[in-house]
Amino acid sequence: MAMQYGIAISNCYVALNMKVGNEMNNIGSIGVVAVPLLGSFVLIGAVSSGMFENTDYLAEDAEKILNDVLEEMTTYLKIDDVIGKYYSTDGTRRVEKVVLLVEPLIQSTIDMSEMAVKISNNDDVIVLHYSGHAVEGGSRAVFEQQVWEKTNNAFSLIVILDKDRSLLDYNIMNEDTAFIAIRLPDGFAIRNGESITVSIIPAKGIIRSVVLETPSVHSSNIISFGDV
Repeated sequence: MAMQYGIAISNCYVALNMKVGNEMNNIGSIGVVAVPLLGSFVLIGAVSSGMFENTDYLAEDAEKILNDVLEEMTTYLKIDDVIGKYYSTDGTRRVEKVVLLVEPLIQSTIDMSEMAVKISNNDDVIVLHYSGHAVEGGSRAVFEQQVWEKTNNAFSLIVILDKDRSLLDYNIMNEDTAFIAIRLPDGFAIRNGESITVSIIPAKGIIRSVVLETPSVHSSNIISFGDV
């Protein structure tokens, strides 16, 4: 039994290395990966104590747990930067546009049309879905891209890197980098001294949230929300 259990774990470990081993070294994010992975092996250890008597079931269960962990990790989007722009509406100065620079944590295939963005403040919550519009960044300023004209009650994409045009043509992010463009709905635009929480929600996987807080005084039209 112990030998068969060890073989099952070994097989899963080999599969793990084949799928994400190189990417883990490249991005230096061992900590993010290690926590769910450790939890998986704890669960597998519990299974070995007697929950399953059949070793075939044990191997299948161990592999399923690790596959679930891999799915969590490979649908995780890193947020590298968040930038906002102030506008004056009815005499009130507010951050009304926000862009989040994102890329996959691990090389994978992520369908952006299955993503959602949740925005919450102290009073309410709204969920935005993909508008279906993506443009190349090019030389035009981020907040002046034509895609903003089609970005209302939805989020769009301003693509920075997309060698195979998978994101531009098919909504698929693999090795790509892009800005998620959000026109904050009325009631969620941020005045000085206020904050909102923005969450990226994949169809499956880990939700990534950031708190965007403006200072009490900010004279520039562009604001970087710093280390996220």
